[in-house]
Amino acid sequence: MTREPDYQKAYEILDEALGDAIHILQKARLRTTLSMRLDSGELTADDEGDSAELYVKTAQEYADHCT
Repeated sequence: MTREPDYQKAYEILDEALGDAIHILQKARLRTTLSMRLDSGELTADDEGDSAELYVKTAQEYADHCT
């Protein structure tokens, strides 16, 4: 049995953790942006078109980070 570190496994764990961190930060950014727009009156709860556009934009940014 070898005692050498498994660098490939460590890399895979780190890569997964970074992906999770990016996902969490994107969700936080989206929630903050929506909250700020709601608080400022720029966006209302009835304004589904603009919020849908913001969700799509954020999802596209997230997808770009994952590639």
